[in-house]
Amino acid sequence: MNKSQRSARRRMARVFSAVSAVAAVAAVGVTAAPAYAASVPMTLSMTSGPNGGGNSVTATATPTTAVPTPFPESEDPLVVQFQFYSAAAPANASCGATYRTPAAIAATAGVNTAGIKDSPSVKRVSATKIAFAVPEDLLLQTGQTTSRWNVCVYDQADTTEGELLATGTYSLAVRPVITSVNPISSPALGGQTITVLGEGFSTVANATTATVGGSALTNIKVASNGRSFTATTPPRSAEDELAVVVSTVGGVVNSLDPDNNGVVADDGDPATPDESIYFEYTNGVTITPNTSPADKTVDIDVRGVGFQQLRFDADGAAVDDTAHVFLVQGTYTKATNRGVQECGDVLVIDDTELICSVDLSADRLDPTDHSQTVSGGVLEGTYTVTVVNNGDPAVADADLKQTIVSSGATFTVAPY
Repeated sequence: MNKSQRSARRRMARVFSAVSAVAAVAAVGVTAAPAYAASVPMTLSMTSGPNGGGNSVTATATPTTAVPTPFPESEDPLVVQFQFYSAAAPANASCGATYRTPAAIAATAGVNTAGIKDSPSVKRVSATKIAFAVPEDLLLQTGQTTSRWNVCVYDQADTTEGELLATGTYSLAVRPVITSVNPISSPALGGQTITVLGEGFSTVANATTATVGGSALTNIKVASNGRSFTATTPPRSAEDELAVVVSTVGGVVNSLDPDNNGVVADDGDPATPDESIYFEYTNGVTITPNTSPADKTVDIDVRGVGFQQLRFDADGAAVDDTAHVFLVQGTYTKATNRGVQECGDVLVIDDTELICSVDLSADRLDPTDHSQTVSGGVLEGTYTVTVVNNGDPAVADADLKQTIVSSGATFTVAPY
């Protein structure tokens, strides 16, 4: 059977389906229009994507009575064609009724005057679903920030016989880039406001999302020019060399490849400088209250992240290989300054909160040897509440995860 015969049989099959549908409707006394060569609309998994294409999209067509099989099986492969029609969206834009010969994209004053591109890969998943690749030479022209395209599915690549099966629309947008993130760290508890500079961030509501280390940033507010946004960091366990990943209508950009050229750090190529931007979560904590007279026993509410991973000794008295909360004057060091008092009787409320009690009137601990005490309670002064996952002085530095010194963790012993 030659190509023309196969095409004729496919058309006759669709006509037969349409005629059957019309007959069924006529049987109940309702008039229906002929459905020969009718196309159906598609729902795309992505209605916009990055300048330069290269991404993949699925399309689902809803069958109708007139067209019960939008994507029929055939010896001829389906063709997905992108046909440019406007930088905006005219109401009369539509796909050509038959397959068109691909044409190069030309531009006048930044506006495409011609443009027809075939997808390099089309797969028929089912009678109602296909998948296809967006051509890598689908490009914005000089001066354009967006352009609109018809997505046209034909049953074959033949300019005289290729029949239109389904249609959709797709927009190109500027591919996003990141130029800086400030600040580049957050306490584990989150709540840090950061500013991301770059370009290509959509100002459409909820169209720009972002994560850091896989955790979603919240309260994203994009500047009107699309070149920056602010966001709030979520709680997350401490870790360094994390990536900020931004998703928007123009695609996805990763701070490890901030110029979005597909080469992380550009391998040191001086012609295309591109240093990775790393984000860090630190083991900072905040405490309430943060002051007390010297002769009191105080319950301290500690907020951070990762507390459910810690194992505290039942009596909290000995310095051993369990977790501890210490009151430290100066910088915590495992060998020479492990604190002047311990905040014991620890209650882990959840992963972000624990509550402990410190007796400021009890004899002070020897900072270098917690098996020894110094007569008299905790002296007036400013201390840092430090949480460690392992109280053994011999623990390796790599395994010691003490919280960092931060203003939110200072505790002052002084008269009210």
